[in-house]
Amino acid sequence: MNRSNPSKTTTGPGRKRLLAAAAAVALLPMGLMGSAAADPQSNPNGPWGDSNLAAIHSYEQLWSTLETLEHRAKGAFDLSPAPLTSNTGREIPVVTIGDGPRSIMYIASQHGDEFVVSESMINIIRNISGNNPTAKKIRNEVTITIVPRVNVDGFDADVTDASGATTPWRQNYDPTCEIACDAFYEEGRGYDINRFHSYSDNAYDHPYVPGDDNLNPVPEAIAMRLLWEERQPELVMDFHHQGSYVDDEGRLITASTMWPNALEEAENLGISEEFADTIVRSKKAVSVLLQELDQYGYANVTRYPSTTTPGIARNAYGLLGSASVLFEMRGGIGAKSNGYITKTAERAGMSVLEAVADGEWLTASLEPVENIRERGERISDPH
Repeated sequence: MNRSNPSKTTTGPGRKRLLAAAAAVALLPMGLMGSAAADPQSNPNGPWGDSNLAAIHSYEQLWSTLETLEHRAKGAFDLSPAPLTSNTGREIPVVTIGDGPRSIMYIASQHGDEFVVSESMINIIRNISGNNPTAKKIRNEVTITIVPRVNVDGFDADVTDASGATTPWRQNYDPTCEIACDAFYEEGRGYDINRFHSYSDNAYDHPYVPGDDNLNPVPEAIAMRLLWEERQPELVMDFHHQGSYVDDEGRLITASTMWPNALEEAENLGISEEFADTIVRSKKAVSVLLQELDQYGYANVTRYPSTTTPGIARNAYGLLGSASVLFEMRGGIGAKSNGYITKTAERAGMSVLEAVADGEWLTASLEPVENIRERGERISDPH
């Protein structure tokens, strides 16, 4: 297994600079992370700051931690690489827990610079592999596939793009583009993995090239599609980060969520009726997590204003028939808030697993979804 080359855990000038900056930010009290002179943009007004990469599992640490959890697991637990490697030859870790009759799939960090949610997945894995009653029930009722970091290269591969920038970045690593060199490709860097999930019968099909082909240029997206084909999950949940936004009352938005909405493509495929049912099931899962997070004062969840692009994971797996949920956490805000970000995504994911195991998922009221607020305006670090 190639789990060390090219890993950038302690070397590379770009990473050292990021770690040094993050360490400096981490030493400041939260109140000093924003300028006292800056006009408040939101409530609360921050915190702001560089993300603390030192607190995030590197590629090697991720594999090592998952191996430790596998050795300590109290029930069915399998750690294996995804069907395909990244373009640098790195294996993508896939954890399968439980042996229940219902199948659920969680994927996270398709974008390399959206990495805190990978820590949430580690926590969920730890939660459901233990010996507590909730974990046992989930394992008995559900088989859970979790990919804690899809974009292993975009987070910490020891590579540079055409401009000399180092990871972490959004895309995978594929510096020479031959197909679809458009808005979903960053010149001299790579592809946006989340735009290249096949929704046809062929996992290797390019979502934006007409007809059946084997032209999909993104191995990480193909790997997730192959996993979907193997596991046939009832529900796919995709965890990301967004920027900083405020609601109409000026409160910081901590998360946004969305369900499939590729209505035009569903009509083109002649599956509008089936897709409508998929949307309802997806909304029920969203309802479960909204009701769970409503009890936490630090959670402020809105609707994500997403596009109808069919190759996005949320839409692709919905078009394939799985209930599908996007969950976007606030990101890039400094070490002081990584804890509540991790916990919010963890609780969202756990609440859905518990509802599936209890049989309560498909009976959830849609009222919380119908009343969800739209995401507000974007704000930025006043510095």
